[in-house]
Amino acid sequence: MLPTSIFAIFTFSFLVALGAVASPGPVSTAIVSQSPRQGWRAGPLVATGHAFMELSLVLLIVFGLGPALAHSATQTLIALVGGALLLFMGGMLVADTLRGKIRLPQAEEGTKAMNPRQLVGVGIVATISNPFWYAWWVTVGAGYLAMAKAINAAAIAAFFLGHISADFAWDALLSTVIGGGRRWMNDRLYQGLILFCGGFFLYLGGSFLWQGMQSFL
Repeated sequence: MLPTSIFAIFTFSFLVALGAVASPGPVSTAIVSQSPRQGWRAGPLVATGHAFMELSLVLLIVFGLGPALAHSATQTLIALVGGALLLFMGGMLVADTLRGKIRLPQAEEGTKAMNPRQLVGVGIVATISNPFWYAWWVTVGAGYLAMAKAINAAAIAAFFLGHISADFAWDALLSTVIGGGRRWMNDRLYQGLILFCGGFFLYLGGSFLWQGMQSFL
């Protein structure tokens, strides 16, 4: 369940988003490829494009799909599918970490440097090319947005700002680490972060499924 205070919603959303953004994907790949040439600014620029797409989708979910999300049957389906998705994500993150498959992304040589406008565009393209991004927002994200909407508009804003703050914080950290030659983070620290996020996703997935099954029954 979503907390009720604005600060708690922001913090909760930040932690939920951290697990998704820290996992390797198209956005992190774009940041890693440009960080050796652009330095720390590659992360925030790519995150800007990503945040623009997220704002568009959040507005669509809250206002365009609001009536549909209000139905109890839709909320039950979201809880069940979203819970299963979170359990799958958390299980994969934990399993891959324990098997030693998780490593801090490496920079690729020979990648052409981009200007700031191109990096923002890459953030947009990388976001819309990721199927998981749609699945997350239509299930998990939509569920939390429905809870936030039931509180007030400030709760929606706090959830969105908490989410994109995690994007900007992680993307800036990743570009700083890669651009600075991995001086601030190593594989062990990265694996610990991913393991924590995986465990947090398992907890959230279980909570979502429990809520969905209670509504179904």
